[in-house]
Parts: sequence; structure tokens; C-alpha cells
Amino acid sequence: MLKAVCILLEVEPIVKKNKKGDYKPSYWRAAISEKVLGDPNLPQILVSFDRNKLTTEIMGHVEDILSEADYTYENAHFASKAATGLFRWVKAIRDYYYIF
Repeated sequence: MLKAVCILLEVEPIVKKNKKGDYKPSYWRAAISEKVLGDPNLPQILVSFDRNKLTTEIMGHVEDILSEADYTYENAHFASKAATGLFRWVKAIRDYYYIF
């Protein structure tokens, strides 16, 4: 779910080396950095997010994430109240994109 937030906020993943020695982009690491969850201004950033700058490419990535079987309200709610709020925000941004 945080991957979708990072994509919408245009936060690049942090590339890290896995146990096999391959490099893999990590949206989790990017999300827990000072750019997203570590930013004390995150609530204001989400509220003032410019929905009109969304592109087809960005929304294509978000749609891919939203279509994953484990991307559900129930899973977000089970994870935390904060995750539930971010889940709703991503869905609201997606709905706005298709309505307007």
C-alpha cells in the first residue's frame, strides 16, 4: 500500500541489495524515510496534493497495485489505522482521476 503512496507522491524507491546479491527497488524503505512517513508534514502534503498533475503513466502504476489481491481495506485496517487512512487516500485519488 505504501508503494502506491510513494508513486503518487513521486518518491523514488530505494535500491537495496537482497540476499542473492541482486539489486531490488524497495518502496518500503522509501516510505519509511523522511520523504514519506518520516515527514512531519505528511498530513498537509496529502491534503494539498495536486490531483490535477496525475498522468496516465502514474495512474497505470497505481492501478497495477490496486488490482493486487492483497490490496484490500480489510488488510489495511488489520495493519493499522494509519494504513487504513492511506488506503482511503489512494482510493480517493484514483476515483478523482477517473471522475475529473
